Amino acid sequence: MKYKVLISLGSNKGSRIDNLQNALGQIDEKLGELLAVSAVYETASWGYKDEPYLNNAICLLTSIEPIQLLEALLQVESNIGRIRSLSKEYQAREIDLDIILIEGIIIDHSKLQVPHPRMNARKFVLQPMVDIAPNWEHEVLDVKLKDLLLQCEDQSEIKLYGTLSLYSS
Repeated sequence: MKYKVLISLGSNKGSRIDNLQNALGQIDEKLGELLAVSAVYETASWGYKDEPYLNNAICLLTSIEPIQLLEALLQVESNIGRIRSLSKEYQAREIDLDIILIEGIIIDHSKLQVPHPRMNARKFVLQPMVDIAPNWEHEVLDVKLKDLLLQCEDQSEIKLYGTLSLYSS
């Protein structure tokens, strides 16, 4: 079975753009076919005070089962240098990769919830996804992503930063 997956990427530690580019390369090489890559946006850290984040989103077509895909994404994070803390508090990270939506699928598992339960409250997640999949419908709410962004109460500033390349030079 093939899965069409929207993944959110974020980085606010180290060389942020290089971290995103590195994650993009590893995902493209090992996990499936990249169908779309959003622009990169800069936003303030969310839920705590630290350096600003760079965020973007990708649409991935993969044959990897969702829980195994999550584990593969955690490995990509580790490869880039992220060390997960046992603390529940937000903290700076080299890379953060989150499965946000999987087309036509709802998952409520101890390791993975899809749709991502906090996506609607986060403009830094919604804006990049709207760039690449504005008409994708939230599998629970039956609302298009572009409409979720319009309804989002997050008033934080989001600035266009640049783009990533699917092809490294």
